[in-house]
Amino acid sequence: MRKTGRQKWFFKATIIFSVLLSVFVLFGCQQNSPGETSKSSEASASKNIKLMDSKPEVAEIEPNNTPNRIITTFNGDTKTQMGFNWYTTDLFEDSYVWISTSEDMSDAKAFEAEATEVTNQYAERTKDGYFIFADVEKDDEGKPVIGKDGEPVINGYFTDEGKKGPGWTSGDERGLPNLIDVKEYSYKATAVDLEPDTTYYYQVGSESGGKSKVGTFKTSGEEGGAFTFIQYTDTQNAFWNENVRNEAAFGADTIKRAIETAGGADFVLHTGDLVEIAEVEDEWVDIFSQSEESWLKQPLAVAPGNHDEYALNSGNGPVTEKFNEHINVPAANNKISGGSYYSFDYNGVHFVVANTNDNKNSDGKALGDEQLAWIKEDIKRARANGAKWVILSYHKPLFSKSYHSLQDEDVQKVREEFMELIDELDVDLALQGHDHVISRTKPLKFVETNVNFSNGIIDEAEIVTEDGVEYYKNPAGTVFVLPNTGGTKAYDDVYNKGLKHLKKVRPKLDWMTQEDLVYYNNLFAFGGQPQKTKAFKDSHSNARDSDVQNFAIYKVEGNKLKVEIYQISGELLEGEERKVEKVHEFGVVK
Repeated sequence: MRKTGRQKWFFKATIIFSVLLSVFVLFGCQQNSPGETSKSSEASASKNIKLMDSKPEVAEIEPNNTPNRIITTFNGDTKTQMGFNWYTTDLFEDSYVWISTSEDMSDAKAFEAEATEVTNQYAERTKDGYFIFADVEKDDEGKPVIGKDGEPVINGYFTDEGKKGPGWTSGDERGLPNLIDVKEYSYKATAVDLEPDTTYYYQVGSESGGKSKVGTFKTSGEEGGAFTFIQYTDTQNAFWNENVRNEAAFGADTIKRAIETAGGADFVLHTGDLVEIAEVEDEWVDIFSQSEESWLKQPLAVAPGNHDEYALNSGNGPVTEKFNEHINVPAANNKISGGSYYSFDYNGVHFVVANTNDNKNSDGKALGDEQLAWIKEDIKRARANGAKWVILSYHKPLFSKSYHSLQDEDVQKVREEFMELIDELDVDLALQGHDHVISRTKPLKFVETNVNFSNGIIDEAEIVTEDGVEYYKNPAGTVFVLPNTGGTKAYDDVYNKGLKHLKKVRPKLDWMTQEDLVYYNNLFAFGGQPQKTKAFKDSHSNARDSDVQNFAIYKVEGNKLKVEIYQISGELLEGEERKVEKVHEFGVVK
C-alpha cells in the first residue's frame, strides 16, 4: 500500500457540508459539543497557503497483499486461546495463522482465518505521497460558503508538502481531503487448544499470498503467577501530520521503550484512541505499521476510544464498525458500537475492558444499562471464582486532571451510577485514557452527587513502605490511573491553574467554585502535564507537538501489585537522544 499519512483539516462544522471536518474532531479527545468551538482559524486556509487552481494528479492506491495491520489480542481463555487480525488488498482463501513452540516455526499448527470484505477510505495523495486538500471558502462565521450547485465553493487546492509549525500540526491550516473507497479484506483467526504458561511463535497470511514476520506471545498460567503488563493510551495519530510531524512514530517509540524498560511484558493494554479519525484508513496503516515490531512481541488488550469511531465528516455519524474490523476481540452481548466490551483472566487476575462509546441510545450515557448490568454480573462471577484482583479499563475517565472527566455530557449522565458500581464491586484499579494528562488518584470510595459533585471520597487506607515504595494496604477504595499520552497531543492540568484560568479555557466548567477546585485536586496523589507550551496560556490543548510521552508498568505477584509511571522526553524526529525516567510509583498489597 502506498505511503500513508496524516494531516488535519477540520472546519467548524456545519449544516450542509459538515464534510469539512468538524471543529471537534481536532481539539478534544471528544468532538466538541454544539456551540463549542476549538481555536481553529475561521478564515479559509488560502490566507496562508499558496493555492493551485486545479487539483494535482491523484495517485492510485497500490495493492498491499503482504499481511499488514497485524495485531494479536486476547479472545477467549488466555490459557488456551489467542486472537489475530490482519489485512490484505486481495482475497486469499488459503489464509491461516500458524502457531509453533519453535521460533523457526517447525511443526507449526495451522488455524484457518475468516476473511471479511470491507470498504476502507484512503485520502487522496500525489504520486510523492503528499495529501491533497481543497481550500473551501468560508463566511465571516467560519462556515462554508455553498455555491449554486449546492456544493461548497472551492478556492483552490494545496498539499501538505513543506508544511510545518503549530498552525499546521494543530489542524488550523488544514483543508478538505477527498476519500477514495478501496475494497480490502480483514482476516480474523483464533488459535485454540494451546498449552498454559507456554511461549508460542506465530505467522499470519497464506501460502499463495505470503506470510508475515514471526511474532510471539505467552499464554497465561496458574492463579498467583507473577506477570507484567504495560498501559499506554491515546496514540491518536492524525493523518494530516504524517508527512509533517508524524505522530504514529511517537506512539511506536513509546511502546518500544516501554517494552525495553519493563524487560518485556506479558501483554500490553491500550486504553483507547489508537487513531484520530477512524474513517481515514491511512491512520490505521500508519500506527499499525510503525508499531508492528513492538506489537509482534506480545498480545494486546485494547479498549475502544471515541476517536476510534470518528468519521471524517462528523455530520455522517460515527463509523461504529471500524474498531472491530481492525481488532479481534470479543463482543459481549453481541454489541458492537464504536468498539465492544469484554473481559479476560490472566494468572487469576480479572480484567474488564469497557466501551465508553456506548452512548447512542436515548439516554446518551457513555455506558448503557445493558453494559453496566453485564459488568456487574461479570465481576461478581469473577470474584465468586476466586479472583484476587479486579482491574477495570475504559477510555473516558471518571477522574482525571484535565477537563473531560467533569465535562463530557455522556460521562456525567452515568458518573454516579458507574462510580457506585465500581465501589460496590470492589474494583482495585481503574485504568483510563482520553484526557492526555498524567493522573493518579488516592483510593476513592463512592459518594452520592448530593454529597459531592465528583462522586468520590478518599479512603484513608493504611500505607506501608517497602523498598522505598508506598503501598496501600487492603484499601476499600479504587485507584484511578491515566498515564498521559503515547502520542503528541497533550492537555493541560487545568485544575491546577486556578479558577479564573479554568473558566477561561473551559467555560462549561464555570459552575465550579474554589471549594470545588480544592476538593477535586485533593483526590489526586500525583499528576500534571509534563509538556510546557505557550499554547496552554489560552487553551486546554497543545498544538499536537509534544515530545513528552508516558506509559505505566504494572507488576502483579500474588498479593502485591506495583505500578510505575515512566516519562519519555526528547525530540524523536530530529534524532535527539530520548530520555526515559520513572516519575511516580505506588502499590497495593492485600
